[in-house]
Amino acid sequence: MDLVTGATGFLGRHLTKRLAADGRPIRALIRIGTDLRRIPAEVSEIVWGDLDDASALERGLRGIDRVFHSAARVSGRGTRATFEAANVRGTEALLTAAAHAKVRRFVHVGSAGIYGADAARGAITESTEVDPRIELRGAYAWSKAEADRVAREFGQKNDLAVVIVRPGLLYGRGLPPFIARLHFPVPRGRGRRLIVGSPWALLPFTHVDNACDALVLAAERGRPGAVYNVIDGDTPQREYLDLLAQEGVVSVRPTFVPAALMMPLAWGCEVASRLSGRSLPLSRYKLRRATESLRYDTRAAREELGWSPRVDLRTGVSGLRANGSDGL
Repeated sequence: MDLVTGATGFLGRHLTKRLAADGRPIRALIRIGTDLRRIPAEVSEIVWGDLDDASALERGLRGIDRVFHSAARVSGRGTRATFEAANVRGTEALLTAAAHAKVRRFVHVGSAGIYGADAARGAITESTEVDPRIELRGAYAWSKAEADRVAREFGQKNDLAVVIVRPGLLYGRGLPPFIARLHFPVPRGRGRRLIVGSPWALLPFTHVDNACDALVLAAERGRPGAVYNVIDGDTPQREYLDLLAQEGVVSVRPTFVPAALMMPLAWGCEVASRLSGRSLPLSRYKLRRATESLRYDTRAAREELGWSPRVDLRTGVSGLRANGSDGL
């Protein structure tokens, strides 16, 4: 039996469908108070509780063969302590309980967004340094990098086969179409949007079904202690927006604005943040990281797991027209 955390989230809902299609019985750790309509029908058993509930973890992991840890606090609001409790300490507690329960395989869902681009020479590989200034990108980004570190170190020091999968920008049925990392609607612009950055900046998309394939393969074939980048391919921003219009998903009339022109505004936000004591969503560092163009090396996933993206970008984008029709 598999335990899935985050089964009511976007990736978790798709993953439970995939595991059930493979004939795997699924137990889900679900927070008390969760809307029952959000729980996938494919879940065989429910254990009510959270990652800070030792009793719930013990019950949830009893008799479990594989753990898929996709739960994470993703809200932009909250203090660093709030994100640390949910994403870092929660991951640590689940790892400890899984080792105690003699779980065979622990698959942790990381993020390809934690890398330090300045350390990359060419395409980003799994050995590229994690962004040393990631805390400047917000508490969520910091907590994902820290949870990743906790998972890697736990696997090295304990008798638990931990494998980490780092997908890119997830998209697919059940999510509104991604437009750009940083964009602003133009008042009375009839669909025109200001998009900050180059039209040729590469976006690291991962279709949710491709991510689920990688997670299952990681559970079956992943090397203990290994990390796998899972990015579908290199997609220029302009090409993606054109595809959204061609497939009838949404028509965006983009006006691309160089990031340099937004730097004074970003600097102003930094000053306002210091004066008010409140964290604002823009800074010079966030602006630079949001508009960079990066390539990712996925050879490890392809060669060791046998993974390849079975859903191409056009097929994935066309599927966005049916958002909501399958109950996701």
